[in-house]
Amino acid sequence: MVVLKNHWRVFGASVRGKSHLDKGVPCQDAHAQVVVDDILVAIVCDGAGSARHSEQGARFVATQTMLALAERLRLGASLQDLQAGALTATLVQIRAALDELASAAGATLDDYATTVVGVVMGPDDGFFFHLGDGLGVAQLADGNQLISLPANGEYANETYFLSGERWSEQLRLLPISQPVRGLVLMSDGCMPFAMSKNNASLYAPFMDAVQGYLRTVDSVSVGNEALSATLADPRTHQITGDDKTLLLAMRT
Repeated sequence: MVVLKNHWRVFGASVRGKSHLDKGVPCQDAHAQVVVDDILVAIVCDGAGSARHSEQGARFVATQTMLALAERLRLGASLQDLQAGALTATLVQIRAALDELASAAGATLDDYATTVVGVVMGPDDGFFFHLGDGLGVAQLADGNQLISLPANGEYANETYFLSGERWSEQLRLLPISQPVRGLVLMSDGCMPFAMSKNNASLYAPFMDAVQGYLRTVDSVSVGNEALSATLADPRTHQITGDDKTLLLAMRT
């Protein structure tokens, strides 16, 4: 994480779920974040369980999208520029680069399938960008929550991936039109215990405790270790066998 102005504290962890632990499969989730002149860029990717190299796809898309958006911001792009088309253009470039990576490895783009949920947030406004499942929550300054919900296909276990031919039709932008106290991104593995029923809001008994602790830690690394341990707790295995990623950004 690169911080140019210390107005955000950002914590994140990605851990293997029980099903992958049992099978010896690597974590197929990834996350990345950066702060550029008090604008936060944060991304969570969840690789498709059926794709051969989805863990590489998730890491590549999360990291490269974060770096590309950060570079656009450093070169003077505004939040409005990103929403007006620069975000989509960035994802076009990342998808093309992923296709080249797949070709060089003798694989297909679908072998690197991953979802994307991200946020770009300045001091006063911002937006979520979302492809597939996963979930984003903006904890607004007025006390309400704005939620970018998951999108699935015709069946509950289907979703949309950046590798899909019609990915751009499924890309969603959700404006955040006021300042926030915090932002939360998560893969679908966290939703059963981090969200309330029907994903109506953050599940307060869990999230209040997590955020309350993270506000007290002396360093981001200590917070990340604690967050990773929380997500890896064997008690979560009774709720979900999926990989779990949770990213929390709090205004200081």
